[in-house]
Amino acid sequence: MTRFKLVAVDLDGTLLTPNSKITDRTRRAMARAEREHGVRIVIATGRRFHSARPVARDAGVNTPLITHNGALIKDIETAEVHSYTPIDFDTARELIAFGKSFGADTIALDDPLGDGRILTDGVSEKNVSLRHYLEINRTYVLEVENLNHAVAAPITQVMFCGGVEPMQRLADALEPMLPDRARLLRTSYPKNDMTILDLMHPECSKGTGVAFVAARYGIAREEVLAIGDNHNDLDMLHWAGKGIVMGNSEGEMLTHGFEVTSANTEDGVAIAIEKHILNEW
Repeated sequence: MTRFKLVAVDLDGTLLTPNSKITDRTRRAMARAEREHGVRIVIATGRRFHSARPVARDAGVNTPLITHNGALIKDIETAEVHSYTPIDFDTARELIAFGKSFGADTIALDDPLGDGRILTDGVSEKNVSLRHYLEINRTYVLEVENLNHAVAAPITQVMFCGGVEPMQRLADALEPMLPDRARLLRTSYPKNDMTILDLMHPECSKGTGVAFVAARYGIAREEVLAIGDNHNDLDMLHWAGKGIVMGNSEGEMLTHGFEVTSANTEDGVAIAIEKHILNEW
Protein backbone atom coordinates (compact mmCIF):
# COMPACT_ATOMS: atom_id res chain seq x y z
CA MET A 1 0.00 0.00 0.00
CA THR A 2 1.41 3.35 -0.98
CA ARG A 3 1.91 6.09 1.59
CA PHE A 4 1.24 8.74 -1.02
CA LYS A 5 -2.23 10.13 -1.65
CA LEU A 6 -1.37 13.04 -3.96
CA VAL A 7 1.07 13.25 -6.87
CA ALA A 8 1.95 16.82 -7.91
CA VAL A 9 3.49 16.95 -11.37
CA ASP A 10 4.90 19.75 -13.50
CA LEU A 11 3.98 19.92 -17.19
CA ASP A 12 6.73 21.12 -19.54
CA GLY A 13 9.88 19.04 -19.26
CA THR A 14 8.17 16.64 -16.85
CA LEU A 15 4.76 15.19 -17.73
CA LEU A 16 5.06 16.29 -21.35
CA THR A 17 7.60 15.10 -23.89
CA PRO A 18 9.44 17.71 -26.00
CA ASN A 19 6.61 17.54 -28.55
CA SER A 20 4.06 18.30 -25.78
CA LYS A 21 2.64 14.78 -25.58
CA ILE A 22 1.85 12.44 -22.68
CA THR A 23 3.23 8.97 -23.34
CA ASP A 24 0.90 5.97 -23.22
CA ARG A 25 2.89 4.45 -20.37
CA THR A 26 2.60 7.61 -18.31
CA ARG A 27 -1.11 7.88 -19.04
CA ARG A 28 -1.64 4.28 -17.89
CA ALA A 29 0.41 4.75 -14.72
CA MET A 30 -1.54 7.87 -13.72
CA ALA A 31 -4.88 6.17 -14.37
CA ARG A 32 -3.88 3.11 -12.36
CA ALA A 33 -2.66 5.24 -9.45
CA GLU A 34 -6.08 6.86 -9.23
CA ARG A 35 -8.15 3.75 -9.93
CA GLU A 36 -6.25 1.18 -7.87
CA HIS A 37 -4.92 3.30 -5.01
CA GLY A 38 -7.21 6.34 -4.87
CA VAL A 39 -4.27 8.66 -5.47
CA ARG A 40 -5.09 12.12 -6.77
CA ILE A 41 -3.00 13.69 -9.52
CA VAL A 42 -2.56 17.47 -9.50
CA ILE A 43 -0.83 19.45 -12.23
CA ALA A 44 1.31 22.38 -11.04
CA THR A 45 2.58 24.54 -13.89
CA GLY A 46 3.88 27.97 -14.75
CA ARG A 47 1.46 28.06 -17.70
CA ARG A 48 -1.71 30.08 -17.92
CA PHE A 49 -4.95 28.26 -17.05
CA HIS A 50 -6.20 28.37 -20.63
CA SER A 51 -2.98 26.76 -21.87
CA ALA A 52 -2.80 24.06 -19.19
CA ARG A 53 -6.48 23.11 -19.12
CA PRO A 54 -6.55 21.04 -22.35
CA VAL A 55 -3.52 19.06 -21.16
CA ALA A 56 -5.18 18.33 -17.82
CA ARG A 57 -8.33 17.17 -19.57
CA ASP A 58 -6.34 15.01 -21.94
CA ALA A 59 -4.55 13.46 -18.97
CA GLY A 60 -7.85 12.67 -17.28
CA VAL A 61 -7.02 14.85 -14.27
CA ASN A 62 -9.93 16.31 -12.29
CA THR A 63 -8.12 17.79 -9.28
CA PRO A 64 -8.04 21.64 -9.31
CA LEU A 65 -5.37 22.97 -11.66
CA ILE A 66 -2.42 24.92 -10.23
CA THR A 67 -1.31 27.54 -12.75
CA HIS A 68 0.95 30.60 -12.87
CA ASN A 69 3.37 28.86 -10.46
CA GLY A 70 0.69 28.66 -7.76
CA ALA A 71 -0.81 32.13 -8.12
CA LEU A 72 -4.07 30.86 -9.63
CA ILE A 73 -5.87 27.60 -8.84
CA LYS A 74 -9.04 26.88 -10.79
CA ASP A 75 -11.50 24.05 -11.33
CA ILE A 76 -10.67 22.25 -14.56
CA GLU A 77 -14.28 21.78 -15.65
CA THR A 78 -16.09 24.88 -14.35
CA ALA A 79 -13.12 27.31 -14.28
CA GLU A 80 -14.21 28.35 -10.78
CA VAL A 81 -11.40 30.16 -8.95
CA HIS A 82 -10.39 28.25 -5.82
CA SER A 83 -7.42 30.45 -4.95
CA TYR A 84 -5.90 33.62 -6.37
CA THR A 85 -2.79 35.33 -5.01
CA PRO A 86 -1.99 38.42 -7.12
CA ILE A 87 0.93 40.78 -6.82
CA ASP A 88 -0.06 44.33 -5.83
CA PHE A 89 0.06 46.86 -8.64
CA ASP A 90 2.51 49.27 -6.98
CA THR A 91 5.06 46.47 -6.70
CA ALA A 92 4.24 45.26 -10.20
CA ARG A 93 4.80 48.72 -11.64
CA GLU A 94 8.11 49.10 -9.83
CA LEU A 95 9.29 45.71 -11.09
CA ILE A 96 8.22 46.48 -14.66
CA ALA A 97 10.04 49.80 -14.58
CA PHE A 98 13.17 48.17 -13.16
CA GLY A 99 13.15 45.38 -15.75
CA LYS A 100 12.68 47.81 -18.60
CA SER A 101 15.50 50.02 -17.33
CA PHE A 102 17.60 46.86 -17.46
CA GLY A 103 16.58 46.35 -21.09
CA ALA A 104 14.54 43.21 -20.39
CA ASP A 105 11.62 42.12 -22.54
CA THR A 106 8.66 42.26 -20.20
CA ILE A 107 5.04 41.11 -20.12
CA ALA A 108 2.34 41.21 -17.45
CA LEU A 109 -0.45 38.67 -16.97
CA ASP A 110 -3.88 39.21 -15.47
CA ASP A 111 -7.62 38.37 -15.92
CA PRO A 112 -7.87 35.44 -13.45
CA LEU A 113 -11.63 35.06 -13.93
CA GLY A 114 -11.39 34.72 -17.70
CA ASP A 115 -9.03 32.98 -20.09
CA GLY A 116 -6.08 35.07 -18.96
CA ARG A 117 -4.70 38.18 -20.61
CA ILE A 118 -1.13 38.94 -21.70
CA LEU A 119 -0.14 42.62 -21.65
CA THR A 120 2.80 43.80 -23.75
CA ASP A 121 4.16 47.05 -25.13
CA GLY A 122 6.61 45.36 -27.47
CA VAL A 123 9.31 42.72 -27.59
CA SER A 124 12.76 42.96 -29.16
CA GLU A 125 13.25 41.33 -32.57
CA LYS A 126 16.01 39.10 -31.22
CA ASN A 127 13.80 37.51 -28.56
CA VAL A 128 12.52 34.76 -30.82
CA SER A 129 11.17 32.59 -27.99
CA LEU A 130 9.01 35.31 -26.45
CA ARG A 131 7.80 36.53 -29.83
CA HIS A 132 6.74 32.96 -30.66
CA TYR A 133 4.93 32.70 -27.31
CA LEU A 134 3.00 35.89 -28.04
CA GLU A 135 2.20 34.77 -31.57
CA ILE A 136 0.70 31.41 -30.56
CA ASN A 137 -1.29 33.17 -27.81
CA ARG A 138 -2.21 36.26 -29.84
CA THR A 139 -5.94 35.82 -29.08
CA TYR A 140 -5.12 36.69 -25.47
CA VAL A 141 -2.51 39.40 -26.12
CA LEU A 142 -3.37 43.03 -25.43
CA GLU A 143 -0.85 45.43 -26.95
CA VAL A 144 -0.57 48.63 -24.92
CA GLU A 145 1.37 51.84 -25.41
CA ASN A 146 3.02 51.74 -21.99
CA LEU A 147 3.02 48.52 -19.96
CA ASN A 148 3.66 50.29 -16.68
CA HIS A 149 0.71 52.65 -17.12
CA ALA A 150 -1.52 49.76 -18.24
CA VAL A 151 -1.15 48.01 -14.88
CA ALA A 152 -3.80 49.63 -12.69
CA ALA A 153 -4.83 46.79 -10.37
CA PRO A 154 -3.26 43.73 -8.72
CA ILE A 155 -2.07 41.31 -11.42
CA THR A 156 -1.17 37.64 -11.59
CA GLN A 157 2.51 38.04 -12.43
CA VAL A 158 5.24 40.03 -14.14
CA MET A 159 7.46 38.06 -16.48
CA PHE A 160 10.90 38.81 -17.93
CA CYS A 161 12.33 36.61 -20.69
CA GLY A 162 15.73 36.54 -22.36
CA GLY A 163 19.10 34.85 -22.62
CA VAL A 164 20.46 32.88 -19.67
CA GLU A 165 23.30 35.26 -18.76
CA PRO A 166 21.39 38.58 -19.00
CA MET A 167 18.47 37.11 -17.07
CA GLN A 168 20.85 35.91 -14.34
CA ARG A 169 22.26 39.44 -14.08
CA LEU A 170 18.73 40.82 -13.86
CA ALA A 171 17.81 38.26 -11.18
CA ASP A 172 20.85 39.26 -9.14
CA ALA A 173 19.97 42.94 -9.50
CA LEU A 174 16.36 42.30 -8.48
CA GLU A 175 17.19 40.44 -5.27
CA PRO A 176 17.56 43.55 -3.03
CA MET A 177 14.06 44.71 -4.08
CA LEU A 178 12.29 41.44 -3.36
CA PRO A 179 12.15 40.63 0.37
CA ASP A 180 8.51 40.74 1.52
CA ARG A 181 7.44 42.32 -1.78
CA ALA A 182 7.69 39.66 -4.47
CA ARG A 183 9.00 36.19 -5.15
CA LEU A 184 11.25 35.46 -8.09
CA LEU A 185 10.83 32.06 -9.76
CA ARG A 186 13.29 31.04 -12.46
CA THR A 187 12.78 28.62 -15.34
CA SER A 188 15.92 28.07 -17.37
CA TYR A 189 16.62 26.25 -20.64
CA PRO A 190 20.38 26.55 -21.21
CA LYS A 191 20.30 24.51 -24.44
CA ASN A 192 18.01 27.17 -25.93
CA ASP A 193 19.78 30.05 -24.14
CA MET A 194 16.49 31.11 -22.58
CA THR A 195 15.50 31.97 -19.03
CA ILE A 196 12.10 33.08 -17.77
CA LEU A 197 11.90 35.14 -14.58
CA ASP A 198 8.43 35.16 -13.02
CA LEU A 199 7.73 37.74 -10.33
CA MET A 200 4.88 36.66 -8.06
CA HIS A 201 3.24 37.55 -4.76
CA PRO A 202 5.86 36.88 -2.04
CA GLU A 203 3.82 34.03 -0.53
CA CYS A 204 3.19 32.35 -3.86
CA SER A 205 4.86 29.28 -5.40
CA LYS A 206 4.04 25.84 -6.69
CA GLY A 207 4.72 24.66 -3.14
CA THR A 208 1.98 26.85 -1.68
CA GLY A 209 -0.34 25.77 -4.50
CA VAL A 210 0.20 22.09 -3.79
CA ALA A 211 -0.21 22.73 -0.04
CA PHE A 212 -3.57 24.40 -0.77
CA VAL A 213 -4.83 21.47 -2.84
CA ALA A 214 -3.54 18.91 -0.33
CA ALA A 215 -5.35 20.68 2.52
CA ARG A 216 -8.53 20.78 0.43
CA TYR A 217 -8.56 16.98 0.35
CA GLY A 218 -7.25 16.40 3.87
CA ILE A 219 -3.91 15.09 2.61
CA ALA A 220 -0.84 15.51 4.81
CA ARG A 221 2.45 16.90 3.56
CA GLU A 222 4.24 13.57 3.96
CA GLU A 223 1.58 11.95 1.75
CA VAL A 224 2.52 14.13 -1.25
CA LEU A 225 4.88 13.03 -4.03
CA ALA A 226 6.13 15.84 -6.29
CA ILE A 227 7.86 15.52 -9.67
CA GLY A 228 9.52 18.40 -11.55
CA ASP A 229 12.45 19.43 -13.70
CA ASN A 230 13.22 23.13 -13.26
CA HIS A 231 14.02 25.80 -10.70
CA ASN A 232 10.41 26.96 -10.38
CA ASP A 233 9.60 23.44 -9.11
CA LEU A 234 11.99 23.62 -6.16
CA ASP A 235 9.51 24.91 -3.55
CA MET A 236 7.09 22.14 -4.50
CA LEU A 237 9.82 19.49 -4.41
CA HIS A 238 11.08 20.65 -1.00
CA TRP A 239 7.57 20.94 0.47
CA ALA A 240 6.37 17.49 -0.57
CA GLY A 241 6.94 14.37 1.48
CA LYS A 242 9.12 13.19 -1.39
CA GLY A 243 10.51 15.15 -4.33
CA ILE A 244 11.70 13.59 -7.58
CA VAL A 245 13.50 15.35 -10.42
CA MET A 246 13.53 14.33 -14.06
CA GLY A 247 16.62 12.92 -15.74
CA ASN A 248 16.41 15.70 -18.33
CA SER A 249 16.62 18.41 -15.65
CA GLU A 250 19.25 21.12 -15.88
CA GLY A 251 22.48 20.09 -14.17
CA GLU A 252 22.01 22.33 -11.16
CA MET A 253 18.64 20.69 -10.42
CA LEU A 254 20.41 17.35 -10.00
CA THR A 255 22.53 18.67 -7.12
CA HIS A 256 19.77 19.19 -4.53
CA GLY A 257 19.67 15.60 -3.31
CA PHE A 258 16.30 14.60 -4.79
CA GLU A 259 15.76 11.17 -6.27
CA VAL A 260 16.24 11.23 -10.04
CA THR A 261 13.89 9.44 -12.40
CA SER A 262 14.30 8.95 -16.16
CA ALA A 263 13.95 11.77 -18.69
CA ASN A 264 10.62 12.99 -20.06
CA THR A 265 11.48 11.17 -23.30
CA GLU A 266 11.89 7.92 -21.34
CA ASP A 267 8.66 7.80 -19.28
CA GLY A 268 10.21 9.38 -16.19
CA VAL A 269 6.86 10.25 -14.58
CA ALA A 270 5.50 6.76 -15.26
CA ILE A 271 8.58 5.16 -13.70
CA ALA A 272 8.26 7.31 -10.58
CA ILE A 273 4.58 6.38 -10.19
CA GLU A 274 5.23 2.70 -10.87
CA LYS A 275 7.94 2.67 -8.22
CA HIS A 276 6.36 4.72 -5.45
CA ILE A 277 2.61 4.26 -6.03
CA LEU A 278 2.14 0.97 -7.89
CA ASN A 279 5.07 -0.72 -6.07
CA GLU A 280 6.32 -2.40 -9.22
CA TRP A 281 10.04 -1.72 -8.72
